[in-house]
Amino acid sequence: MALGKVYVGGLPDDATSKEIAGESCQGLLTGLVTAEEERLEITNCFATARSEPVLDDESAQPTNNQNEEVKQQEMLDMLRKFRNMNIDYELVGFYQVHPFGACFNQDLVDSLNEYQTSFKDGVVLIYDPVKTRQGQLSLKAYRLSVAALDLCAKGDWSPEAVKAVSLTYETMFEELPITIKNSRLTNVMIAELALAPGKVPEKTAAHLELGTKRSLEKCVRTMMSNIDEMNKSIGAFTKYTSEKQRHDANIFNMTQKREVENEQRKQRGEPPISFDDIKRLKGPTLQTKNGMLESFLASADTEALAEFCTKVTGENIAKLFLAEAIAIDKRDTKDRSTSSVSGR
Repeated sequence: MALGKVYVGGLPDDATSKEIAGESCQGLLTGLVTAEEERLEITNCFATARSEPVLDDESAQPTNNQNEEVKQQEMLDMLRKFRNMNIDYELVGFYQVHPFGACFNQDLVDSLNEYQTSFKDGVVLIYDPVKTRQGQLSLKAYRLSVAALDLCAKGDWSPEAVKAVSLTYETMFEELPITIKNSRLTNVMIAELALAPGKVPEKTAAHLELGTKRSLEKCVRTMMSNIDEMNKSIGAFTKYTSEKQRHDANIFNMTQKREVENEQRKQRGEPPISFDDIKRLKGPTLQTKNGMLESFLASADTEALAEFCTKVTGENIAKLFLAEAIAIDKRDTKDRSTSSVSGR
C-alpha cells in the first residue's frame, strides 16, 4: 500500500533533537486509510512523553507501572483532543528520529509488530536530521514484511525458522513510497514567498557545503561498531553450523545402526526398538539473544549507514568538480581582464 498524504509539521527539528541529550525523539501518527485508492494518509502527529528508565528491582515495579499508565493517559488525552477538534484521531503508526537513517533495532521491531498486529497498515516514519540539515529532507516509511510478522508471532528466530520462510535482512522490512502534500493555503503561501523579492536565505548554502567530515566520521564509527556486532554473530553462527553438522551426522549414524539392529531383531522374531529416544536428542542452539534477528538488524543498519556515506561522498565529489570549474572560470576571467589592462 502506497503512502499518500504525509504531514510532517509535527516532527521535531534539530534543536529539539539536541535537547533530548542523545535520546531518540519519537511520537505517534494519526490518519486514515482510503480503501478505494489503497493508500494510507497520515494527517497529524504528536510527540510522546520521554520514556522513564525501567528498573529491574522488584520493589520498583509499581513505579514502572505508574510511569506506563501516565504515558498511556497522555496519549489518550491527546487523541481525545484531536477528536474534539474534528481531526483524524486513528493511530496509524509512529515516527522516530535517527541520524543517518540507521533505525533498525529490537525496539523498532517490537513496536512495529505491536502496531501491525492491531492495525495491519501501521507504519513507522524515520526522520534523518543530519541529511535534512545538509539541505535535503529525509523521510522514509517502513513496515515489517509478512514473513517477519509470522516469525515475531512465533517468537522463533532460529536459522531453521528463518530459512523456512526465506527471510533475509533485505526482505525483513518493506520500504513504502511517500508523497508529501500540503494544503492549498500552504501552497499559496509558499508561492508568495518564492515570488517575494529579497535575498536568498542563508540555509540554501547547505546544498553546496563541503564540511561533512564530522557527520561522515560519526557514520563510519557507527558502521564499525555494527560490523563488530556482525562479526560476533557470524562467529556464533559458524560455531552453530559446525555443531549442527556434527549433531546431524550423529543422528544419522544412530538411525542407521538402529535400522540395522531392528532388521536383525526382525529376523530373530523380536519386536523392533523405537526411534523415539533418538528423536528426543536436543540439537545445538544459536548462542545469540534473539537468534538471527540480531544479525539481520545489524546488517540492515550497516546498509543504511553505507547508503548515507555513498550519497554524501558522491555529492561532495560533484561539488568539488563544480567548485573547481567555478575557480578556473574566475581565474580565466581575471587573466583576460589583466591582459586587456596591460594592452592599454
